[in-house]
Amino acid sequence: MADFFFWFLIFLLVVMIIAWPTWPYTYNRWPYRHGGRYRYGPSATAAALALLILIFFWLGLLAIAWPWGAAPVVVN
Repeated sequence: MADFFFWFLIFLLVVMIIAWPTWPYTYNRWPYRHGGRYRYGPSATAAALALLILIFFWLGLLAIAWPWGAAPVVVN
């Protein structure tokens, strides 16, 4: 599952760069020719999903290494 999320993150970053509305091949395509902020929709969606994956990864690491939540082990 970790491999899937890693490659999905890489895929989202590539989509984010490819979907940027300043590339020449995007000028006459559907979401880009309307103008305004709507043109950034595909790129912003990919960036938001990539950021969400990174935030969930960080929260998972925080939950695994919770330093103040674990009770100290007392050996008698």
